[in-house]
Amino acid sequence: MALRAWFRCICGAGVLLLTAYGQDAPVVRSGNTEVGGFVGASYGIDEFRIMGGGNVAYALTRHFMPYGEFTYFPGIGRSTSIPTPNGNVKFNFSVPLSDFHGGVHIRLPIRESRFVPYLVIGAGVVHSYKRTERALITDPNGSFSVDVPVAARSDFAVNFGGGIRYYINERFGLRVEAKAYKPSGSYSDVFGKVTGGFFFQIH
Repeated sequence: MALRAWFRCICGAGVLLLTAYGQDAPVVRSGNTEVGGFVGASYGIDEFRIMGGGNVAYALTRHFMPYGEFTYFPGIGRSTSIPTPNGNVKFNFSVPLSDFHGGVHIRLPIRESRFVPYLVIGAGVVHSYKRTERALITDPNGSFSVDVPVAARSDFAVNFGGGIRYYINERFGLRVEAKAYKPSGSYSDVFGKVTGGFFFQIH
């Protein structure tokens, strides 16, 4: 019972704090230019990796914010087939990518709240860089390594997701976002990112 009472007190205090903040919340306006940066983690087909980038957005209305964004991914999982004497072997590797895209944030303002959820959809190009990867192949004849050239390429990709902004004041704020990418071309595996960062509003 004591634990439940403490839980209710904490929840109640949280609601009161959010209400107090909400009463002094800045107005979500149109006509503002937003500049921001972010860091986070990406996930391809192998493991989480640190990544980062920045974007610029313009509040066309209170709800619609067209934006442009750049992201650098140190390594996104990819796979290819390598011919061997006993048939093709699938080789998994990671390749750095740059993402250039534009889209729109659809803000969903909550009355008298500094927290503003939003949806995001965009499209652009993901560019992979030329490099050489070494694959270790094991078959009935033994183990051997193969240098696999990875050509540079650019592929069209769409992305979608959502996030939430927190307006510290009318100039500064924080933003958390999760987004998934669906590239075209040979490497069509879906990958995603979860980021957190700041933004600065220019009136």
